[in-house]
Amino acid sequence: MKTTVLSICLVFFAFAMHAQDIKLPTSNDVKKTEQSVKSEANQVTSQANIGSLIGQLTSNISDKSLTDSFKKNKSAFIDKVNNIKDASGASSAIQSLQSGILPSAMDAGWAKVKDKWIKDAKAANTVKSVAGVAGTLEKNINSSAFKGSWATARPAWETALSSLAK
Repeated sequence: MKTTVLSICLVFFAFAMHAQDIKLPTSNDVKKTEQSVKSEANQVTSQANIGSLIGQLTSNISDKSLTDSFKKNKSAFIDKVNNIKDASGASSAIQSLQSGILPSAMDAGWAKVKDKWIKDAKAANTVKSVAGVAGTLEKNINSSAFKGSWATARPAWETALSSLAK
């Protein structure tokens, strides 16, 4: 019996000594890991392609809502904008898209915000500001100007756009 108790004590002692070798993360370690994960998420978000969001918006606008000249070049426009990642190119692209949308495809409230929108679009020099301008444009396009698939695609598009607008 003494041998069994002694053996159990040795096992617990060995376990206790080994347990000291296991290092549990401190609250600082956890905070650093959280910050690292947030930083990586922010990096991925910042690398999200603003151009592809403009391309998605463009592809979901029905051809009947576009000018004839824009309609002819729509595919080439989408191919080009899908690769834009910088604010300058995206700003130019969103302005081109806006000018290619027929006035009749815009909501009535667009007339009140159009001049400010154009000014903001021309001044947009960050992905964040272009994302804001793109969101404003999309909200002012009449729902009947979109293809039926936009209703399904829109929530994900808005989420991606809002992640860039932060």
